[in-house]
This record gives sequence, C-alpha cells and structure tokens, in this order.
Amino acid sequence: MVTLFGEDNFQEKMNTIVAERLKNDFTEAYIQSFDQTKLHVTYAVHPQEKASIVISHGFCEFFAKYHEMAYYFYEMGYSVFFLEYRGHGLSDRKVTDFSLVYVKDFDEYVEDLHCFMEQIVMKNSKTKHYYLFAHSMGGAIGALFLEKYPSCFQKAVLSSPMMEMNFGQFPGCLVVPTLALARLCKWDEKYAPGQHGFDGVAQFATSSTLSKARYDYAFHFREQNQEYQTYAACYAWTHAAYKATKKLRKNIGKIEAQVLLLQAGQDTVVKSKGQDIFAERSDRTTKICFPQSKHEIFNATAPIREKFYHLLFGFWEDK
Repeated sequence: MVTLFGEDNFQEKMNTIVAERLKNDFTEAYIQSFDQTKLHVTYAVHPQEKASIVISHGFCEFFAKYHEMAYYFYEMGYSVFFLEYRGHGLSDRKVTDFSLVYVKDFDEYVEDLHCFMEQIVMKNSKTKHYYLFAHSMGGAIGALFLEKYPSCFQKAVLSSPMMEMNFGQFPGCLVVPTLALARLCKWDEKYAPGQHGFDGVAQFATSSTLSKARYDYAFHFREQNQEYQTYAACYAWTHAAYKATKKLRKNIGKIEAQVLLLQAGQDTVVKSKGQDIFAERSDRTTKICFPQSKHEIFNATAPIREKFYHLLFGFWEDK
C-alpha cells in the first residue's frame, strides 16, 4: 500500500513529490467529442500496468483536485486517465460566464466519456482492463455510462454518487414546477436558485471536505485560474441533472460491472436515499458507508482516508 500523505506535510509533498511525478509521467492533450466540443485530458500509462483507472470528476471540479489520488493510483501500479468534462477546467464551454456550469442533457457527458475511452484510454491501455472511479456528478455520469455501455468497465467505484439531488431549503414540491417554468421562460443560462458566481472567498467550514490542507490546495488553483472558477449551476444543468438521477434508476439491471458504492454519512450535497435505492436494486453493487465523512470521502480525516484507499485498492486487486 502506498504511503498516504498527512495533513501537516501535505503542501510540501504535493509541491515536490507529486509535482515531479505529474511533470515526468503525465501527458496533457485535447480530444474532440461527438459534437466537436474540445475536451482537455490528462493521463499516465504505467510501464507495469495492473489496469487502467478512469476518473470521472464531480460538479465544478478539475484535474488539480485529483492530483493526490492520481499520484496514489500511479504509485500502486495503475495507469491513470482523467477527462475534464465539457464546461469544466480547460475543456470547451458553451457559456461565457466561467462561474456557470451548463449542459442540456447528461448524455452529453456520457458521450464525452465514451469518446475519451475510444480516443485515449483504449488506445493507450496496456492490459485492456478498465476500472472506473466516479465521484458525485461524475458518479451519476458513471452510472449512466455503465448502463449504456455495460461491457466497457470491469469494475467501478462510485464515491458519493449523485443519485438523488439535495435542493437544500428549496421546497421539494416546487422543484418540478420551477424547472418547467424555467424552460418555458427560456432561463436555461440563468443561475438556479441559491447559486452565485465565484467570489474568491474560501469557505472551508461549509465545504464538502474535512481536510483543510486539501481544501486549500484545490482552492489555490481555483483562485489562480479563471478556467477553474466554475462554481454554480444554471437552470439547464439543474434540469439535466434532475432527469439524469431519474433515468439512472430505471436501467440499473443493465450494469455488468462489479460496483463498489461508497456513501458519506454527513453528506449535504446529495441525498443518500438515491444511493440506497441503487444498491438495493443492483445485485452487482456493494455499498459501504463512512458515517463521519462529508461528501468528499477522499478529502476527509486521516483515518477515513486510510480506510477509503484500503477499500479502493482491495477492490481493484481482488480477483
């Protein structure tokens, strides 16, 4: 098992050991998706590859947030493939507001991932064994992908997957009427209720992570790069996400991959009920809960992170 970084020396390790690995072994490139959208990708092919791990990131995320994870995966002998979905990071976006995430349908994300698999992952993988790690929004995309292309991945980890949205204080009975009104009024690119642009103010206390060092590391990249300042959902994205969570429950039986679903007990970003339903309806899914973790289990306290990575690597390496 790779030695995990602590809290106190995290920044130093990231700026030296990890930065050197990223510089020497990871490649950046661009691909074109099905509709000619340009997508930014980063990957590293391990010379003694055990399998190829594809990372499907969450809402408003980018590769820098996964530097630590990508490093651990590579050190454990896995090739690592990371795609920044449309509207995220250095990939193309359809709106001029860098704070806003826009998409018409989650199938666009699914096809972005499919194009990535065909153009980069399958052409570079040595073993042709494909494993998926998918977090939050990326978990919803991952589930939809597993249902649409069931023979692609052999194993998948869904970490705090978005299988039921949490609208916070917004009344649940008003969600569907509000989304319908937004479509009627053509508010697609308007900020959804409660959303706002990036203001440069760090908010660790109310964030999805329990590790301040890891929060600060990602926030620094967000501060320094306009492309990483995605921060809010528009009505179009919200409607697409709502539809996606309903759709992914209908086709669970089509999944052929072995699935490990990791649930955060203190999650305020997504609701656990959707994850529970998914696990109950899938005979290929094992659900494990981290009762004390916030949404980002991989950015929680040291004991939680230790358990998280032990589970991951045990799952990947179990034959």
